[in-house]
Amino acid sequence: MNCEIEIRERQGREPTLHGVIIQEGRAATGGRRELFAPGAIEWPTGGIGIATEHLGDVETRAQVVRERDGRLSITARATEAVQRAVSEGKRFLSVEFTALQERITKGGVREIQRAFVATAALTNKPEYDMTAAEIREQATDIERKDRVWL
Repeated sequence: MNCEIEIRERQGREPTLHGVIIQEGRAATGGRRELFAPGAIEWPTGGIGIATEHLGDVETRAQVVRERDGRLSITARATEAVQRAVSEGKRFLSVEFTALQERITKGGVREIQRAFVATAALTNKPEYDMTAAEIREQATDIERKDRVWL
C-alpha cells in the first residue's frame, strides 16, 4: 500500500513527514485484488517504523491516527535520509504488514480483515493510489480537527 509524499520546512523548525499510509475500505489500484477492511489495521503502541526502501532499516518512527474516513495518517521526524529519498522521487508510502485474518471473496478479492503493520517504506510505485505524504513543519490545529486520536 502506498502514499504520495512531499517535504516542507519552515525556517528554524525541523521538517516533519506527514502522510496517509493506507485508507481502509478502499481497494488496491496497482494491480492486486485486495483491500483492508475498515478497522482491520493494528500497529505497535510506539508507532510504526519508516524505512527509505522496502524491507530496509527503520529510519524514523511515526505516530498513526485513524481518520473518520478510514485513512491512517502518520507523523514522523523527517531525517536527512527520508528527505533525500523523497527528493529522489520516493513520494509514496507502502505498508509492510502481516495478515492476521483474511478471506477471499467470491469475486476473487483478498479482504484483509485484521493485519499488523510494523513498518511503511518510501516508494515511487504505489499499490494504493489514495495514499499521500508530505514533509512540512508541523500539523496545524485545523488539520487535526477531523481526526480520531487513538
